[in-house]
Amino acid sequence: MTPAEISARAEFAKRLAREAGALARRYFRREIDFVAEAKGPQDFVSAADHAVEALIRERLQKAFPTDAVLGEESGGELGRNLWVVDPIDGTINFVHGVRYWCIAIAFIATGERRIGVIYDPSLDELFWAVKGEGAWCDETRVHVSPRDRLDHALVGAGYVPRHPLEEHLALKRRLHEAGVAVKDMGAGALMLAHVAAGRFDAFLEPHMHPWDASAGLLLVQEAGGRIHPYPGPGGLVAGGRVIAAAPGIFDALDRLALAR
Repeated sequence: MTPAEISARAEFAKRLAREAGALARRYFRREIDFVAEAKGPQDFVSAADHAVEALIRERLQKAFPTDAVLGEESGGELGRNLWVVDPIDGTINFVHGVRYWCIAIAFIATGERRIGVIYDPSLDELFWAVKGEGAWCDETRVHVSPRDRLDHALVGAGYVPRHPLEEHLALKRRLHEAGVAVKDMGAGALMLAHVAAGRFDAFLEPHMHPWDASAGLLLVQEAGGRIHPYPGPGGLVAGGRVIAAAPGIFDALDRLALAR
């Protein structure tokens, strides 16, 4: 794929994320009423998720008909050129009226993350990255933090009920014992964007789906951060462990996360 083709897709994805965010915001404000349903313990989906994903799919398929689309709500097929979409990451926050959620769109070409876009409608912040071109928040280039001590670090540690609870609690204990301030804001994609912007020093979660992780991982890398290899051995659809951090704390954090 040529640089011009990547650039065209990146500009389109940025516009699309804002359009999708505007629709999601109408649901969030209850300008369009909706009912949330539970897919499992603390795992919600709503008409807003489906409507936003349908909008994103429609726009992508019209603009790039030969590209494949993989979305959280409607699935899809893998392809050489692949869009990976989370229409609303942080749905549990969204349905409770908490302003910490986002739209995440990534583009993967021949297995390589090339574009990552995360839009936060609540603050009207657009985080985006193109491989080799840095990471940005709107028109401002962003960088991971210079943090080099765990006992000065603010780290996001994601948890959902499909993760083994005892492992999560043991990890949180190790982090706290190392002096880390640990938060879970409930939207992994947005926390990854905030790592890229230097607001969090790191984010980790024992398993993330590709629609949650792909855009944010590219943002962190392009912002100068380090990441644990992703996806895991099961391939893209299976997802894998996420560790993304400022370089100065990555090794120490990686050891804590993988300790038993």
